Amino acid sequence: MLAARGLSSSSLRTARPASVASRSSVRSAVRPARLSRSMVARASAEKFDTGYEQKFGNAWILHGGLAMWSAVVCTPIVPLVNYQGEPLGIAFMHSIFRLMDQFPTGPKIDDPFWLQLIVWHFGLFTVLTLGTIGVQGKKQNYW
Repeated sequence: MLAARGLSSSSLRTARPASVASRSSVRSAVRPARLSRSMVARASAEKFDTGYEQKFGNAWILHGGLAMWSAVVCTPIVPLVNYQGEPLGIAFMHSIFRLMDQFPTGPKIDDPFWLQLIVWHFGLFTVLTLGTIGVQGKKQNYW
């Protein structure tokens, strides 16, 4: 510690500059602490909910089902409710963007957005339900 004079002639203690600090103190500050396996297991159990699959099901079903359904409805080859030459997913996104441009006013009751919304979500929930049935059936050795 170096001493410095304050305004009222009192001495203030200041820390050494980093260039003056000893190498051993720098090494000890940089070196990570060693953790035992039980400490890591306890910390991970506190951070992550281990009963997630029991409460909500397998997360791979949700992510895989959403990705697969999005790929299917955005592919122009699949003839799912084709709107003016566009697949369902792309037509649904175009109608969402169109409605965002008209923001203060909502969609009318006869807007094609409602049919696209219902068909898209019905298909998504069907894929998720069938995926859950498939995973649970495989887990319980039905097939």
